[in-house]
Amino acid sequence: MKKYRVVQWATGVVGSSALRGILRHPRLELAGVKVYSEDKEGRDAGDLIGAGKTGIVATRDVDAILALDADCVLYCPLPWDLGEICRLLESGVHVITPCPYWFPFVQSPDVAAAINVACKQGNVNMHASGCNPGGIAERFPLTFSGWCNQIDRITMTECGDCTSYSSEGVMRELMNLGKTPDAARNNPLKAMLAKSWYEPIDMIADGLGTHVVSYAAKHDFILAAEPIETAVGTLEKDTIALNHYQHIGTTAAGTVITQEQIWFVGGTEQKQLQAKMDIPRESGWRISLEGDVNLNVDVDFPPELSHDERVAQGLSTTAFHLVNAVPLVCEAPDPGIKTHLDLPMVTGCMGTDASAR
Repeated sequence: MKKYRVVQWATGVVGSSALRGILRHPRLELAGVKVYSEDKEGRDAGDLIGAGKTGIVATRDVDAILALDADCVLYCPLPWDLGEICRLLESGVHVITPCPYWFPFVQSPDVAAAINVACKQGNVNMHASGCNPGGIAERFPLTFSGWCNQIDRITMTECGDCTSYSSEGVMRELMNLGKTPDAARNNPLKAMLAKSWYEPIDMIADGLGTHVVSYAAKHDFILAAEPIETAVGTLEKDTIALNHYQHIGTTAAGTVITQEQIWFVGGTEQKQLQAKMDIPRESGWRISLEGDVNLNVDVDFPPELSHDERVAQGLSTTAFHLVNAVPLVCEAPDPGIKTHLDLPMVTGCMGTDASAR
């Protein structure tokens, strides 16, 4: 079996897990590591994640990364840069990312066109994957839709105590945690976030053989009753401590598809909040399908794990989904954007000695 040379681009929370996954994957070889900070530059990749020496030294030099003759880049910075993605694709390297563009054809046709042009120029593919979006939001609901015939409603709900989540950009900007109500309502990322959640809705609709005819967004929140300590600092009283998003698409076939996120801090008891919300589950994800067959599929981690361990494993699922997709993306024909509708099943890989079929 061919082994693929992979670059890990960015070594934040998700990127570090992806780097660890590359080193363990039987079909992958680490080719390079792109970092952003001076203190990481020049260090061995293994040192960045507490692993053994790899002989691969991290660099901030983009040209040095492009010169590595890698097969694929796992592109994990926040914020991301469409120009960088296209430059990588044009250079002839496949790109897999947890950043948006899971299914950009409806919400951002100009972006989809630019990426496809870059893919064709480099004769490579681009795939956006992850946990949610990237799995829970679209791949898994579509899988369970095969058990149904008439589907009236599909709802994906993510519930998460984010007290220990250490990405300040995600917590304070995407999740609005710690913002005032006015700042949240005027968040410049609001439109981008809506597009990001409409993309999985569009993918589900497409996978069901239909399309979305109307979209809606709902946003409400609960404020902190007192200062709350988190991994990204103190969230002050009267700022958002529970953020509730709903993004909804209604298809031409009448199926209503909802992406719902309930993000909060301070524990599931919500004792430090000014009010309480009836949360459908303490933590994790619920996929609900309603119609001639009614399903609730809960995805969670074992209850004996600590909260910090659950957060860490949740972030690792995004990283490992990217890592496991590398061979499929590199081998997919016809250069361009590859969504979950275009690729075979993404599975874990524990060896290279599978029986011939």
